[in-house]
Amino acid sequence: MVDSLVSWQQQERVAWLTLNQPERRNPLSSATLAALSQSLDKAFLEDSIRVVVITALGPVFSAGHDLAEMTRRDSETESDWRGRIQHILASCAEMMMKIVHGPKPVIACVQGMATAAGCQLVSACDLAIADTQAQFCTPGVNLGAFCTTPLVGIGRNVSRKHALEMALTGNRFSAEDAVRFGLINRHVPSDQLLAETTELATLIASKSRDSIRRGKSAFYQQVDMPLAEAFTLANQVMLDALTTDDDAARGVEGFLSKQPVDWSSP
Repeated sequence: MVDSLVSWQQQERVAWLTLNQPERRNPLSSATLAALSQSLDKAFLEDSIRVVVITALGPVFSAGHDLAEMTRRDSETESDWRGRIQHILASCAEMMMKIVHGPKPVIACVQGMATAAGCQLVSACDLAIADTQAQFCTPGVNLGAFCTTPLVGIGRNVSRKHALEMALTGNRFSAEDAVRFGLINRHVPSDQLLAETTELATLIASKSRDSIRRGKSAFYQQVDMPLAEAFTLANQVMLDALTTDDDAARGVEGFLSKQPVDWSSP
């Protein structure tokens, strides 16, 4: 399926969602946010899909919000303008949270530049592989508008000092920096990017679907909890898995009998 803004391709058990406006640097306009959100919903609901990859066409992964869309229109009152921008920002936050809280792993496959909300999109994904030439920045400070909303996601991926260095300087940071900061998992040469991402997605898709669904949810619930509360939650999830879950029973049985488990069926 090809949308004018986001294209959809399924390769075995992996859904590839591709931002499809290279000539405009793949902005996260309100229409693109809606299209990406709908594509995520479809991927999360489709039983045959185990992993989602978000990538983009052209030399820029995403330039972030469409600044032309954020300017005040001649016919708008200030209240209407503020309301429209508030709706765009809320839609963006909702889409980012959909990735985090979705039942399936989401991988960012990043080529070129990821800027502002585009960098936030990378931070929202569970994993990220980038082209060695990719760059990352939050340049709002250069425009007099600090990248406050991108820092919500970025600041949960990287240390505070690295997040604030990105936001306070507006500088471009390399893929090597992004690995060091913790924003992406690794970088590879551009001619290996799709193969590396495919290999990672395929490996994850071969694992227990239900185990990953529960594990991803538990991870994001516990990661910001105090230590004791985190252990309480994690212990309960592990207890339920080991005592009531068919996948865990199959996995333990396979381990003890030294027989591989085929997780391809639900």
